[in-house]
Amino acid sequence: MNRYLRLELYAALAAFGLALIAGLYLAIATFAQHEACYGMVAGKLTCQTLVPGTLDYAQAAGRAAFVLSTVLALYGIGALGAWWQSRTNDPSARTTAYMVVVSCALLNLAITLPAIGGVGFYFIPSTVLALVTAVLGLVALLQIARSRATPPAPAAPAAPPQPSASPSHTD
Repeated sequence: MNRYLRLELYAALAAFGLALIAGLYLAIATFAQHEACYGMVAGKLTCQTLVPGTLDYAQAAGRAAFVLSTVLALYGIGALGAWWQSRTNDPSARTTAYMVVVSCALLNLAITLPAIGGVGFYFIPSTVLALVTAVLGLVALLQIARSRATPPAPAAPAAPPQPSASPSHTD
């Protein structure tokens, strides 16, 4: 396996792992501690206390469940795309797998960037790794395409037979 494909897969799995950690933290804060955390201000977490059974709690819980499930699904699909790209031999399937990785990385960036002052803050490391994954996948894709486009070197021409050192006698 190409080393860039291996690095792409590791970066995708690391991004998914970091997103899971951030998602678990936000889910625990929302559902167990009854707080909705919205980012950092002056080095301190900004959280709002939620009272179970109120409309605010229901809205925050629903929003958290929807956004977290969407974001985590995108990271998971991106990791599967990286795995697919590293395993396939067909050039068109490899390109399709790479496009899955890129699509997931850009969608995660589009979700994280507007929320950077809030919940998106927690997903910055995983988003950066997802973008690194896309770059590594592109490098691997280009290397593989270049190696397939280069024809093999022609074989050296066969040497003409050498005359033997012993004289041949014909009677």
